[in-house]
Amino acid sequence: MPQTDLTQGHVPLSLARLTAPMMMGVSSSILVQVLEMGFIGQLSTAHVAAITFTFPLTMLLTGIALGISIGTSSVIARSVGQQSQSSHSSDDVQRLGTHSLILVTCAMSVLAVLCWWSIDPIFLALGADEAMLPLIHDYLDIYLPGSIFFTIAMILGSIMRANGSATVPGVIMTVGSLAHLLLDPILIFGWFGLPAMELAGAATAMTVTRLVAMVVTLMYVFRGQMVLSTDLLRAFFNSTKRILHVGIPAIATNLIGPITAAYITRLMANYGETAVAGFGVAGRIESIAAMLLFALSGSIGPFVGQNIGAKRMDRVRLGVRASYQFSLAWGLVVALPLFVFGDAVSALIDSTPEVIAIAALYLALVPWSYGCWGMLMMATASFNAVGKPLPSTALSFARMVIIYIPLASVLDHYYGYQGIFIATLVSNLLLGIAAYFWFRTQLTTLSQAYP
Repeated sequence: MPQTDLTQGHVPLSLARLTAPMMMGVSSSILVQVLEMGFIGQLSTAHVAAITFTFPLTMLLTGIALGISIGTSSVIARSVGQQSQSSHSSDDVQRLGTHSLILVTCAMSVLAVLCWWSIDPIFLALGADEAMLPLIHDYLDIYLPGSIFFTIAMILGSIMRANGSATVPGVIMTVGSLAHLLLDPILIFGWFGLPAMELAGAATAMTVTRLVAMVVTLMYVFRGQMVLSTDLLRAFFNSTKRILHVGIPAIATNLIGPITAAYITRLMANYGETAVAGFGVAGRIESIAAMLLFALSGSIGPFVGQNIGAKRMDRVRLGVRASYQFSLAWGLVVALPLFVFGDAVSALIDSTPEVIAIAALYLALVPWSYGCWGMLMMATASFNAVGKPLPSTALSFARMVIIYIPLASVLDHYYGYQGIFIATLVSNLLLGIAAYFWFRTQLTTLSQAYP
């Protein structure tokens, strides 16, 4: 049985209860990443640029795991919703959770090895010079094995949230982030007599804390009987097929982002190391500004999934509407402070005037599109939750490949990196509006199927 039945009760309150612990975990994780970038900024601008170059690869690995996580959450939440309306067996939920863990462990182990073998050619192609490769290796040689622990913990959290239990994974993520923050300066700068590991220290802090978080979350998942303890591989391929029905399009959706980020990073590299660093600083600040949207998009999926499984279309409609309204409101709340104080906030991470100027320009323009970007996130998560992942992939492809990359290329040619930032703003606005209307049409179709 699920810990929390999301098919009953006040809709906004149900969403708030799901989102609050996830918000706590996501915000703490993002804040640590930003503070970590500040620590790295004290080393040199070259170190900041090296970390920024790694973003497309780390986003790619996270995107693949997140795709499997989205597929897992979708099928488990719908199965839980069916249980709430019938005597449907809980074995299906346990089997799906178990097989998603096996799937992500195998996939990420293979990918981590392949990426490690390919570090030099990948980053030379992205525009990094050979002198920067040792810094990139310092980080990724430790980060890549640790990414396996991180992605397993991600799947475990998705299993718990799909079962309606969001508090425990949120608390574990928060505590793990605080431990990460404590370890970061100790290992980066070599406090208390330890050697200064610099970028290797940042990767080590992440790996250690993610390993502990994975073990603790796994204990709760076993205690909650959300996975099987015996007969682990029975019907594995059937479960994998169901997970990947949503997971593969979700992976494709998530891979479009890193590929686009790689291309945009390559464009920014034409303006030098300082421009890449400024772009990276702005990206970290953006992740703080959008963290509530990330948390809500992670909550709307389980909510929609359980209610679709229970054929409660009224609750689906109310939940999605509330998520849109919040996205638009939050976008306005964060855009104005970033417009006014973007340079001051950027200076907290890197004190180089050129880096601050580039980051501040980004933060003066792009945040005005966060409300529509949030609507895109909510629609994408909702499409996946109802088992219709292809529109999510189409929206992401249209945003990044059809609009963003061509527009960024043209505007970069005429206006420099300022044009790239304008292209980001425009693509967010257009696709957020398109996502709103597309999912509204999907809701009409589903309402006819589930009156």
